[in-house]
Amino acid sequence: MSTEISDVARVNALRTWYRRPLGRLLAETELNALMAQLSNLFGYHLMVVDPPWEDCPLKDNRIPHQFIQSVAPVAQSATGLAGHTDDWPIMTDSIDAIILPHTLELSRDPHQVLREADRSLIPDGHLVILGFNPHGPWGMRRLFTPWRRHMPWNSRFLGLSRIKDWLGLLGFDTLESHYLFHRPPVQNTRLLEKLRLLEPVSGHGRKLLSAAYILVARKRTTIITPLKAERARRRRLFPVGIPSSSQGNVRRARHN
Repeated sequence: MSTEISDVARVNALRTWYRRPLGRLLAETELNALMAQLSNLFGYHLMVVDPPWEDCPLKDNRIPHQFIQSVAPVAQSATGLAGHTDDWPIMTDSIDAIILPHTLELSRDPHQVLREADRSLIPDGHLVILGFNPHGPWGMRRLFTPWRRHMPWNSRFLGLSRIKDWLGLLGFDTLESHYLFHRPPVQNTRLLEKLRLLEPVSGHGRKLLSAAYILVARKRTTIITPLKAERARRRRLFPVGIPSSSQGNVRRARHN
């Protein structure tokens, strides 16, 4: 029970941070990047796990059924399920697309979260991950902040390359990934507005300047041919069989 309360507190703390000036600007950038990716995904069921943003619009995509799986009560009316961050009440091979917005950083076992995503997604299903960049100014801020007291600095920042490696071991193919938000981790509203010019026009930031990243991966479909089926296929290469002399089907030529 104590673990569950701790998880709820961490989720609520991150949601509170996203209401501050820096969090609101980062949320705007992340949601724009997410909406751009969702427009390319198809299917029937879309699940978002613990969105930290105050508003999480899900209707502007091509997947008709969207719902939120949360460990804590949230304001969105789209909330559909309640459960643990790394243990979902979802049937195996049932979801077409899953979004993990900073879910891995808040989880005590990010590997288990990815295993749950792998279990829940259908073959060729898509996984979208948003995370904080441990490199550059945001990573440095985390190192020099009394991180045990404040969010998001007390969460575990995971590098984009590490996430790709973990997904590759689970059988996912990374389709796209890029960095987001070039402004430094300060809460001064005027300064943040002046630094808006630092944002890249393409929306794809640089690793050593960016605050976060987005990654889109697809669950790989593996086709396994059973050994018995392969042997049967080989036998069927001669469907009528090979005649033998004992059956009287082969006439021997007589030499005069």
